[in-house]
Amino acid sequence: MKKKNFSYLPQQPWMRSAMQSCAGLLAINWVFQGMRGMQSKELSFRLMLEALLAAVAYAAVPADWNNSFGLLFVLFIAHTLNWLFNGHVWVCARYCAAYRRNPSALSDYIDRTSARLQSLSWLEEAAVIGSVGDAGRIRSERSDIDLRLIFSPGIVNWLRVNMLLLRLRTAALFQVIPLDLYAYNFVNALDRFRQDEGILLIQDKKGRIAKRYGQRVAKEASCESQSKVLDT
Repeated sequence: MKKKNFSYLPQQPWMRSAMQSCAGLLAINWVFQGMRGMQSKELSFRLMLEALLAAVAYAAVPADWNNSFGLLFVLFIAHTLNWLFNGHVWVCARYCAAYRRNPSALSDYIDRTSARLQSLSWLEEAAVIGSVGDAGRIRSERSDIDLRLIFSPGIVNWLRVNMLLLRLRTAALFQVIPLDLYAYNFVNALDRFRQDEGILLIQDKKGRIAKRYGQRVAKEASCESQSKVLDT
């Protein structure tokens, strides 16, 4: 079974084992929902969305639930909905023993999503990073797709990108696609990742990704040809 790397591991062996179990991994992911890896423009929308979901749920509960229990209940519902439809459930599920996903399905997803993102005139930068970013090769049945978008300035683009994240994550949930998706405030946020892995450019209108990470950018002619290369 694939092992998850944590920045903190307890000393007790039973706690380490629990954290690596399928239930433990899903529980940890439910609690944090990738928020520690988010930058301010994405995190602000996520918190606002969860507050809105909680407010709607609170208005819908019976009047006699207007107490501490009712508040905890609606917060649980809002947090769970955000996790399911605006999270990375299948990325976490890759670490469960029963998980398998055909690499060709991921390649097809990269093709479709690349074309969709390239059709958005307002989106300036998008790329696939990590092992799949090496010329688009899908490594195994447990691979995920590390897709990164970059926010353009302005409140309109803030809303556009965050709504795009929500749509892509919701679609990935129903399509069983392990989509590890984030949007960053600036291009240099990609510095935090391994520098020996490739970058598959989807959108780079101002050339900022290619300029900063030129040695890592895949050289193939198109995203479609890159993502068809499989290594199972």
